[in-house]
Amino acid sequence: MGRDARGRWTPLAANKLKANTAVDTQARDVISRLAGMQFINERDIDTNLGYTKEPTLEQYQTYYDRRDLASVIVDAPAKTTWRESPTLADGSEGKSKFITGWEEIVRRLKVFSYLERVDRLSGIGHYGVLLIGTKDGQLSEPLEKVASAQDVIYLSTFSEVYATVNTYDTDVNSPRFGRPETYRIDMSSNVVKGFSASQQIVHWTRVIHVAEGLLENEVFGEPRLQKVFNRLEDLDKVVGSSAEAFWQTVVKGYVMSAKEGYELEPGDLADAKTELQNYIHNLQRFIAANGIDFKELGAKPEDPSAVFKILIQIISGKTGIPQRILLGSERGNLASSQDEANWLGRIEGRQVQFAQPNILEALVDRLLSIGALEAPKNGKYKVEWPNLFTLTDEEQANVYQKTADAISKITAGQPLDMFDESELREALGFPPEREGTLVSNVLDEEDPEAKTMFAELKNANNW
Repeated sequence: MGRDARGRWTPLAANKLKANTAVDTQARDVISRLAGMQFINERDIDTNLGYTKEPTLEQYQTYYDRRDLASVIVDAPAKTTWRESPTLADGSEGKSKFITGWEEIVRRLKVFSYLERVDRLSGIGHYGVLLIGTKDGQLSEPLEKVASAQDVIYLSTFSEVYATVNTYDTDVNSPRFGRPETYRIDMSSNVVKGFSASQQIVHWTRVIHVAEGLLENEVFGEPRLQKVFNRLEDLDKVVGSSAEAFWQTVVKGYVMSAKEGYELEPGDLADAKTELQNYIHNLQRFIAANGIDFKELGAKPEDPSAVFKILIQIISGKTGIPQRILLGSERGNLASSQDEANWLGRIEGRQVQFAQPNILEALVDRLLSIGALEAPKNGKYKVEWPNLFTLTDEEQANVYQKTADAISKITAGQPLDMFDESELREALGFPPEREGTLVSNVLDEEDPEAKTMFAELKNANNW
C-alpha cells in the first residue's frame, strides 16, 4: 500500500513499497517546490525568503512545543469543541442500560478529557490515536469481546510522533482497504519507566484513529499548522528581529580607532576589546584603553506592529480563529463579538461533522461492538451538544433592557394592560412567580382591626 504524488492510496507489491516511498517523497517535494516558483521558474520565492518547503512531522511538533501561536492554532479548535461535554440519548430518558453504562464509563475513565486530548494531538501531525486498554488479551491481537464494561480499564492518547502505521489492509475487497491494520506505538511517551518493551504492535480494533481534513485517503489528515507554517516563520522573523534590534540599540555599537598622532602598541586593541566586553556584559561602568577612541554607532529600530498585524490577520483568516483568541485577549470590542459568533458557528459545524462521527461515535460504536456497552433502546442513539452561544452578564442585561423598553413602548407604559405579571417577569429573566407569601391588597371588612382602622378614618375625616 502506498500513496501517489497526490497523496492517494494505491495497491503496491511488498517488494516495491520501499522504492515507491522514496519516489513518493521526491514527487511531493517537486510539487512543493513548484508552489514557490515564479517568472517561468527563474525565481524560487521560497528559497529567497527562507521558507521551509516541506515541513516535517518533527518541525510541526517543535513548533507546537515552543511557539505560542502555533500551540493556540492546534489547541483552540479542540478545546472549544469539547468545552462543554455532549450527552447521549436513546429515547429512554436516561434510564436504559446503554445510557447508564455510558455514564459510568465516562465517570470512571474521564472519557471527555481523553477525547479532547486526542483531538489536540491529531492536529499536530496527520493523525492521532486513542488506545483502548483492557484487562485481557495482547495489544497485537484483535479486540473482539469483553466480559463487561469493567474490562475496559484505561484510555491513552498518542500523536503521530509516537504512533506510526505498521501495516495496512491491502485487500481491495475489504471494507477497510487502505486503512491501518496495525500500529507501532511507542509507549515511552506515557513515561512508562522500566517498561522493557516500549515499542508495541497494536491491532486496529484497539485504536480509534482520528484525522481531520481528510481528502483522498482515510488515514492522513492535514496538520493544522501546514497552511500557515510560512506565516509562522514570518512571525519569527518579525518578532525575533524586532527584539534583537531593540537589544542592539539599547546596547550601543562602537567603532574603535587609534587617537590622532598615537601609535598603538601590540595588545592595545585586544585590551580595548576586553574592556568594551566588560562594559557591555559584566556591568563595568568605565572603559580603560590606551590611545583608542570609541565612537558610538546610533540606530533606531523600525516599528514592527503593522507587519505583525498583517500576519495575524492572515493566520486568523486561514484558521478561522479570531485574533483576540490567537493573542489571548478574553474580551474584545463590539467588532470582535461578531468574530466570536463566526468562530462558534465554525465550531458547531466541527462538532457535528468531525468530532461527533470521527471521535465520540467512533468510540461509542467500538464499545458497543466489543460488548462494553449494551445496545441502546431501539438500536439507535443520538448525540446532543450543549449550546456554545452563551451571553455574559452584561450582554444578558442589555437584552433584558431592550426587552423592557420594547414592552413599555408597545403598551404605552402600561404593560399590565397587555401581559400577566408572570409573563413580564419571565421576559425580564425573573422566575414567573415571586418568592415568599404575597400580601393581599384587599382588606377583610369583617376583621376587627380593619373595622377599628375604618372607624378612626371616619372620625378623622368627618365621613
